[in-house]
Amino acid sequence: MSSAYLLDTNVLIDFLNQHPDSIFQERVLTALESRSGISVITTIELLGWRKHTTQTRQGALDLLGILREYPLGRAEAQVAIQLRTRSAIHLGDAIIAATALTHGLPLMTRNMSDFKEIDALTLINPFEEA
Repeated sequence: MSSAYLLDTNVLIDFLNQHPDSIFQERVLTALESRSGISVITTIELLGWRKHTTQTRQGALDLLGILREYPLGRAEAQVAIQLRTRSAIHLGDAIIAATALTHGLPLMTRNMSDFKEIDALTLINPFEEA
């Protein structure tokens, strides 16, 4: 199994909040060490939170700084359009899924149900053993 992933926003939030689950911590640390990435949508979602303090914003910036950010390009947009025409997926989730599919990465997320209708997408729940 690949150790590089596309990380969903909820994984980064749980990591920043120091979720105590040891399986989660181990899986995310492995992902961070293996050149995992995020969609630009995750950057927007994470930094766009209005209730950041100076300290929490800096923690988010530090975490984002070690991840590869994938932009929303034409290929990702086309895949997101296809996903949205086939299912009732939210726009942000469609772009995140499209980014994972376009770059051949499994998506690490705790919100498995958000992506359940996308058969071609490999989902990894960071709270479950591999």
